[in-house]
Amino acid sequence: MQLTTPLHRIGNYLLPSRFKSQDLDTLVAAARRGELQWCESQGDDPQEDAVTDKQLADEFAQLRTDDVALDEKMVRAAALGSAAVRRTMGFSMHDVQLKGALATARGAIIEMQTGEGKTVVSGVAAVIRASIDESVHVATTTDYLAERDHEAVEPIFALLGLTSAALSSEDKPEQCKQKYQCDIVYGPGYAFGFDYLRDQLTIREFESLTLGRDTLQCINGTDIRNSLIQTTHPCIIVDEADSVLIDEAATPLILSGSETYAESAEAYTDALHLAFELEVDTDYTIDFRTRQIELTDAGRDRSYDFLKNVGRLDLSRPWTAYVENALFAQYLLVRDEHYVIQEDEIALVDQLTGRIFDDRTLRGGLHQAVEAKETLTINPPTRSLARITRQRFFQMYDTVCGMTGTASGSEAELLHFYKTPIVPLPPNVPCKRIQMPTRFFDSWDSKCKAIVVEVQRLVATRRPILIGTRTIRESVLLSELLGNHGIIGTILNGVQDDDEAQVIAKAGQPESLMIATNMAGRGTDIKLSEESRALGGLHVLATSCNSSHRVDRQLAGRSARQGDPGSCQFFVAADDDLFQQHGEKLSEQIKTAATPTGESPKDFSAHLFALQQMIERVSFDSRCKLVQHDNWMDSIRETMV
Repeated sequence: MQLTTPLHRIGNYLLPSRFKSQDLDTLVAAARRGELQWCESQGDDPQEDAVTDKQLADEFAQLRTDDVALDEKMVRAAALGSAAVRRTMGFSMHDVQLKGALATARGAIIEMQTGEGKTVVSGVAAVIRASIDESVHVATTTDYLAERDHEAVEPIFALLGLTSAALSSEDKPEQCKQKYQCDIVYGPGYAFGFDYLRDQLTIREFESLTLGRDTLQCINGTDIRNSLIQTTHPCIIVDEADSVLIDEAATPLILSGSETYAESAEAYTDALHLAFELEVDTDYTIDFRTRQIELTDAGRDRSYDFLKNVGRLDLSRPWTAYVENALFAQYLLVRDEHYVIQEDEIALVDQLTGRIFDDRTLRGGLHQAVEAKETLTINPPTRSLARITRQRFFQMYDTVCGMTGTASGSEAELLHFYKTPIVPLPPNVPCKRIQMPTRFFDSWDSKCKAIVVEVQRLVATRRPILIGTRTIRESVLLSELLGNHGIIGTILNGVQDDDEAQVIAKAGQPESLMIATNMAGRGTDIKLSEESRALGGLHVLATSCNSSHRVDRQLAGRSARQGDPGSCQFFVAADDDLFQQHGEKLSEQIKTAATPTGESPKDFSAHLFALQQMIERVSFDSRCKLVQHDNWMDSIRETMV
């Protein structure tokens, strides 16, 4: 259900009045009064007159059927949800959390700082939406976070009589279908999309004319809905909304299946052997900035001569494509930067966040080329069975809302694709983070020398330190360098699991030194000991800046949570990938300004921020084109029908 209200300008964008701070404050006050009524006894004997858990559940069940104004229903649901938090989790939500839950439930993406309790906020927002909608989906970035967050707030749902579940990659179709029958379903964002695509394949078996929700119909007395995993899309609450709705939306969701044609695995190994023989500039050209490799005419001739000598191979694409893939895998894809090897399988690494993707492969035979490079078993290539852009998938929901710590700067894109405004919320306790000036160097070597000196200084203070690197490979190299100077730290490499969460949670202890890819442990609270707090809190040292300023802010947000002390500083080198790929001119300026020590006394922060904004505009245009292509493909299918 959508409210039609006037718009009010906040910053550079328009915000519906239902999200104005004064309006939300009124609702919070009303919800707080309702919460107290449910949590306080009404007579002299607290044991005799206290509201029972059953009464809370009955009240919520009644609320779901009551025909009342939307705001009244939301306030009453928020009061019951907050009361359930007090009973099950042992604390009372502070006003910022309650405001966040209400703003989210009303259809906004709230910007709530790291450490402010987004898990419980999303849980209560789900409770509020469950009083309105038939079902509520809560999307996270990983399987682990979905299971962890659901486990944390499931007692709230159970107390109010709501059924809930968390999707798992190990679920069989029937298990998955049963979970979708729950009132509230947690899962990684991509899991909801892939389940939708699986339903499209089911529909395709019944109805060959078109895809989509509108094709559900009875055939031969059988309702297709009974065969589907998902049947409705009323509301989705997205945690880490900028990551799920923007960063991950750069690639479509593609449901793949094995190819049915025969193909020689030797084609990939033979292409790799040929790649070693080819000469750069003579046989092929390589552009490291645009990440492109192309055979020259001479290279094509050598490739076909090689094929004649090899003999017959079963190929699924032109032989030159195998050769160019082998060259790309050898010279442009770096192990522990672009991919890792886990249990003898290639796992891709998200270049923006450092996270390792689940069940994602390179296309067009490139994945097999990497397997050949690493002498692994070459798996059959896959073909696309169904696909949809993430933007179009999330647009299917009647209500898209969520939360993140870094939404500012993304207002235009979130409004453009999802019609979702951003509501910035102040921290419950003012942030005390000290943002130290960014330091600029002429090279990686100069930067590393300065990092070692700075870490030595910080180690002497006994403050906890978190070093954020852009890639897994960089974290290993830096760890070895520090080890050569007698400084031993713990490495975290982007695999989001229980072990990683337990390790990152200890990053707030005195003398702790963590070296992690930017997003390792994101979603895990780093709690400071009293001694660490007295020493100045967690210091975050970032070894480079990212193409997205939001990711830099996310890393900085690991320190100084919930009013704790803390600090952050970035170290940047002219030969960082950011400049090599997008800012060669700025790279030269940094080198020119550097002193004999390798460090530049000039501050290039404004230039750096302008470069990041330019990259983000290009990325936004790319995502727009991706959606336009998807829409065009749909129009082609419709004309063919």
